[in-house]
Amino acid sequence: MSLFLDQKYLSLISARLPFFKRKDDHLYNCRCILCGDSTKNKRKARGYFFHHKNELRYKCHNCDASLSFGNFLKQIDAVLYSQYALEKYAEGNAVKNLNTSNVKSALSKIEFEQPKFKSFEERLLDKLLDRLDSLPDTNEAVQYCIERNIPRDKFNQLYFIENIKDIEQLSDTYKDKILTEEPRLVLPFYDDNGQLTGVTCRALRGEKLRYVTVKIQEDVPLIFGNNNINNRKLLYVVEGPIDSLFIDNCIAVAGTGFNKISSLNLNKAKTVLVFDNQPRNKEVCKIIEKNIDSGYNVVIWPQNIEEKDINEMVLSGKNIKYIISNNTYKGLAAKAKFIAWKRC
Repeated sequence: MSLFLDQKYLSLISARLPFFKRKDDHLYNCRCILCGDSTKNKRKARGYFFHHKNELRYKCHNCDASLSFGNFLKQIDAVLYSQYALEKYAEGNAVKNLNTSNVKSALSKIEFEQPKFKSFEERLLDKLLDRLDSLPDTNEAVQYCIERNIPRDKFNQLYFIENIKDIEQLSDTYKDKILTEEPRLVLPFYDDNGQLTGVTCRALRGEKLRYVTVKIQEDVPLIFGNNNINNRKLLYVVEGPIDSLFIDNCIAVAGTGFNKISSLNLNKAKTVLVFDNQPRNKEVCKIIEKNIDSGYNVVIWPQNIEEKDINEMVLSGKNIKYIISNNTYKGLAAKAKFIAWKRC
C-alpha cells in the first residue's frame, strides 16, 4: 500500500519537478530540485524515483541525495508532507485487510500528466517583456509591426522590451556584453519540447546593430516558430523570423541557417524551403542547389519579382501565399527553374 500512497503524492507534485517524466513502471525521472542539477547543461535531469521494498525512493546522480519519498516530500512541501504522513499512519491500520491484486489494479490506473511549467528563464522573460497583443497601437514595437504589415494574429508571438540591457539577465555569458539601453522588439526561440532556447532582439530606431541574440542553450539550434508547428501539415522553412509570420505552419532557421538544415532531420517530402530572392548571391545559389540535390521542395521565385524577401513582397502588395504555392518545385523541375532564375 505504501507504493500506492507514494505514487499518489508523486503525481501531486510532479508539475513542480522540472522535466518530470515516467521512464518505466515505478521509475520516474526529473531535474533535481534539491541541488539544482547541472549548472552547465540546463536540460540535464539526474534525479530518479524508483521502486524499492514496496515504496518509492529518490536518488540524484548529481548531488548523491538518497532518501525515501516521504523525506523528499518533507523537504519540498511541509504542508503536503503532513497530509501524506497522516494517510500513511491510517494506512497502517487498514492494509492488513486489503487485497494485493486491488492495489496493483489501482496503481495501474494512476495517470501522470506531463507537467507544464516555466523555466527560470521563461519566468524572467515574463517580468522583462510585454507581449505585443497586450500593448496599445502607440507602442513603438507595435507601430513597427503594423508598418511592416505583420498579421495581428501573430502579435502573441512577439514581445517588447523597454531596455535591451535587461536581456543580459537571461545568461551569465552575456553579462556586461550589451552596451546600449534602447527598446527593442523581441522574438523568442523554443525547442521541440517548448523550452526556451534563446531570444533575438530587433532594433526599432535604426540602430547600427540590427539584431542582438542571446542563447540560453549553446548546443541547441535557434529555430523560430518551432512551438507552433502542426506536424500533419506541410512545413515551410524561411531564414528570417519576421518573414515566417506571413506563412502558415512556418519556421525560421535564423541563427542556424539553411547550410545546416540537415541537422534538423526534417521530412523532405513534407518540407518546402523558401529562400530569399537573391539570384546574384553566389552563396545563396550554392545552398539552394545543394538542397535541391538533397531532395527538398524549394520555392524558385518568378523572374518578374524584384523584392528580396517575403516581407518586402508583402509590403509591395503581392499575394505571397499564391506565389509560393504556384512556384514550389522538386527534383528535375526545380533544377531547371533554378538554372533559369540564378544570375551568378
